[in-house]
Amino acid sequence: MKTPRVLHIVKWFPNALDPQNGVFVKKHIQAVRPDSAILGFLNHSGPTVQDGAHTLYGSKNMSTAAKWGAYFAKVKAVKPDIIHFHCYAPDLAPLLWFAKRAGLKTIHSEHWSGFLPQHPHPLKGWRKAVAQWYMHKCDIVLPVSEILAQGITEFAPQTKTQVVPNIIEKRSSQAAEKRPATSICVVADIVFSVKQQDKILEVFSDLPQMQFELHFYGGGPDESALAQMIKGRSNVFFHGRKSNAEILEILPQHDALLLFSVYETFGITVFEARQAGLWTISKKDFGGFSHYDDGCLVVDSYDDLSSAIHSIASLAPATQGTFTDLTPNRVGEKLSILYSKLLFTQE
Repeated sequence: MKTPRVLHIVKWFPNALDPQNGVFVKKHIQAVRPDSAILGFLNHSGPTVQDGAHTLYGSKNMSTAAKWGAYFAKVKAVKPDIIHFHCYAPDLAPLLWFAKRAGLKTIHSEHWSGFLPQHPHPLKGWRKAVAQWYMHKCDIVLPVSEILAQGITEFAPQTKTQVVPNIIEKRSSQAAEKRPATSICVVADIVFSVKQQDKILEVFSDLPQMQFELHFYGGGPDESALAQMIKGRSNVFFHGRKSNAEILEILPQHDALLLFSVYETFGITVFEARQAGLWTISKKDFGGFSHYDDGCLVVDSYDDLSSAIHSIASLAPATQGTFTDLTPNRVGEKLSILYSKLLFTQE
């Protein structure tokens, strides 16, 4: 049995302008084969990057004709058996149609919260119709969590889904010196309406200033507002955007990671923090809940959040979490089996 040739088409992928962009996509791809063929249409206007089998376009000002031309050129060069799309966007729909016309098998991996029913800006009109057609036409769709699978099935009922979770890589790092006070970190895009940094800060303001400190990592539209809100606070810090590798090195400096978003399709940072030996504070309705261990403190309200933060100061240091089902080997094996079944199993 031959190994399927797979071409990955991505909208999110780490790049020089944004090293955090699509790290979760890159991990899925590399878990199967590090030198996989990749065609990327990224949302920036930077130069094209050609690195081995990777071709990444800054497609912000790229015409539709240019995108289609790049697609056909890459398909001709790779001669794939399967095209694996990652993270839905409307401009993927024509490429899916081309792939189906050519008789290629198609897979789509989804991480986007836009398919969750609680998302504040659901797809409507032609955007909804195109996305429904797209999901129905893919041979199989791979959401990263059960709640996202349910959301996609509600959105496009004929979609065939199978959950393939996010990958959590374990990094060996030197023991870090802990902060002098009980240190809580928040690693998330700075978007108040979703990640709720403003609400977290409000709860934190009622805690003893000399006993606790709060560290925000991330970038986004509310950066300036956050910086203004913490001005003059001696125990609250904003560190800006960091790469995934930098975050994994920084985590052991802290006692706990807090994620209090309105919704999360998975919640990768919870598991990265647990593997680094931090307590975590997060919600039960996040997509990754089924993988939580004893080091994950679950909260549902602002009162719960305040109590959980208070409790960190009196808890013994957390042990390092182990998440076998989320390792690159386990997820890569799952994807490899899916590729083979899709290509070689007769329906």
